[in-house]
Amino acid sequence: MTGFRLRIQPVRFVDFRDGQLRKGKVIALRDAQATVLEQGTKRTWKLPCVALQGAPGSERDDAQGDYEPPPEPAAAASKAREFQRGATVTFEDRDGRSITGVVVRINQRTATVGTGDGGSWRVPFHMLRHVLDV
Repeated sequence: MTGFRLRIQPVRFVDFRDGQLRKGKVIALRDAQATVLEQGTKRTWKLPCVALQGAPGSERDDAQGDYEPPPEPAAAASKAREFQRGATVTFEDRDGRSITGVVVRINQRTATVGTGDGGSWRVPFHMLRHVLDV
């Protein structure tokens, strides 16, 4: 890999979706792949190093420090914490029927819901709703 420094390096690359030439800065390097932060949108791209072209006439700004990535988004596990074993829940099946049951097991991305008729469903947390006893 020639012509790139490990610190932030201005580059140009082609957006494969619309064919436009975009500008960005290399923020991470791996064997044959670079992570590029697009200049206008602040979107990150993982591109093969051969697809990058050094930006002409733009010298790296030494006053600018190293790139710090944005904080990680909140984990989807927060939705899982809303449900506990023994909670009564409801969800809609593929046919649009409302199914009510009790949470039997909490999995990583789903909850196992047991119905009163001996059936068992693995349901993603985003499809579950609590049933309130009135």
